[in-house]
Amino acid sequence: MSTLKDLNKYLFDQLDRLAKADKEGLEIEIDRAQTMVGISAEIIKAHTTQLDAVKLVAQYKGLNQDQQVPRIALGDMDVEV
Repeated sequence: MSTLKDLNKYLFDQLDRLAKADKEGLEIEIDRAQTMVGISAEIIKAHTTQLDAVKLVAQYKGLNQDQQVPRIALGDMDVEV
């Protein structure tokens, strides 16, 4: 998993597993879902921080010559609005 699109798919897959779980497997799926929620929240928080950084750069530096929001490098990825 490396994109928010992938994360979305995994979360919906987990919902399906929860809906289909039998009584014996339900506790395992609930534990798995709770773990996924925690990890997903951190991933989303990181992406929100990156998006906020891009917005600040665009707000204070303005658009580039092509009237596009400037790209900034954050960690191992380039981000733009």
